[in-house]
Formats: sequence, C-alpha cells, structure tokens
Amino acid sequence: MSDLILVVDDEEDMRDIVRTLLELNGFKVVEAVSAEEMFEQIDRHNISLIILDIGLPESDGLTAMKETRLKYDIPIVLLSGKGDVIDKVLGLELGADDYITKPFHSHELIARIKSVLRRAGPTKENHTEFNSAQNIITFNGWSLDTNSQRLHDSNNGEVAITSHEFSVLHTLIRSAGRTLSREQILDNISSERREYSPYDRSLDVMIAKLRRKLGDDPQKPKFIRTIRQTGYMFIATLS
Repeated sequence: MSDLILVVDDEEDMRDIVRTLLELNGFKVVEAVSAEEMFEQIDRHNISLIILDIGLPESDGLTAMKETRLKYDIPIVLLSGKGDVIDKVLGLELGADDYITKPFHSHELIARIKSVLRRAGPTKENHTEFNSAQNIITFNGWSLDTNSQRLHDSNNGEVAITSHEFSVLHTLIRSAGRTLSREQILDNISSERREYSPYDRSLDVMIAKLRRKLGDDPQKPKFIRTIRQTGYMFIATLS
C-alpha cells in the first residue's frame, strides 16, 4: 500500500507542485489549505506523513504542529520560504521531523520524505492500540514499557513516541552509563544496516525529539548526555 501524504499549504501552485512530485514517486496525496482542514483530513484518513507550510493563514504552521503533536503521532515535515536557522531549530524543537526551505530541488524533497518515513517505521493507524503486556523500566519517575513501547511520565501520563524513538531510547537505557556511538545506536534501529543519504539527520532529530518529550535540557541533561565527537550516553539512574 502506498503511503498517504497530507500536503498543507494555502498556495495552490505550491500544492500542485508538491502533489505532482509525490505522485510521480508513487505516493498518494490529499490536500488541505488551513489547520482546520488539516485536522479534518487527519480524522478522515490514515495519514503517513504531513508536509506542513509554516506560513498558514489564521493558525501558523508551528501552532498547528504543536496542536497535532498533542493528539497524533504522525511524522511532520515543515515547508517554508524562510531560510533563517532560528526558524529551523524552533521547528525541530517543537516536534518537526524535518524542515525544507523553498525553493527546493525535487530530489531533495523526495529524499527527505523517504528518510522521515524510514525513521517512522511501518505505517500505523493515527490512533494506535498497544499490547497490554507489561515489562517496565523506570527512571527518575518515568516508565518505559518495552512490550507495548509506551512511555509514561511521573504523573502516569502517556507521552507518544514512534517505534524508532522507542528503539533509540531503549538502546540507550540498555547501555546506561556507557557511551554509544551514533553508528551503534542507528544499527539498533533497524534489523538491516541502513543506507545514509546526504539529507539524513535521523539520529540527531530523534534525540532532540526524545529530549523535548522527556523535558531534558541538553545543556544540563538528566537523561541523555551528548558525548562530543562520539555519540550519546543515558545517565539517569534505573530503578
């Protein structure tokens, strides 16, 4: 089954360009011109990925993305005419899986989309039901169920994570207190050694998203410490 991409942009010409490129590369496409219409399409279809223009009317793309993250676990690629690095960093910190600046090359758009879809893993329903079997790891009030791949905070509230984010976190936890290289972590995400593209920032994006979900400050980490020029280390005490 082809992945279904939701293109959210108020400019008809841009939607037509993106739709054509996606369909030529085997994707199915639905469109929306506003945040309100975007949520209607999400409820109506099983969306694999959202391409979201940051400059939407009424509700801007960043606000729409934050609202989406509260309800759905769908990969999001931001699209904008702005080239400012602050916008890119803010977008990634708020939960974007990638960020593409207009104008873009067709090969770059498709390569980035395929990279994000690989990281997200197999397509699943927007509202996923998990296995109820329990195998719990706890740390600093948080708990990770390794059977159902559910993450809960200190108030027992569930924090949505993708299958690849779970794999990264679980890999780090299994080696708590030991530095893992980027290659070691990525090798644990997939059963097969993956190919890297020039546009692939998968691990850094997933680490940034995990930190945001855990409320972990990279400058004063409680969970994931960056080991310069090497990789990452999980530093929280397991209980």
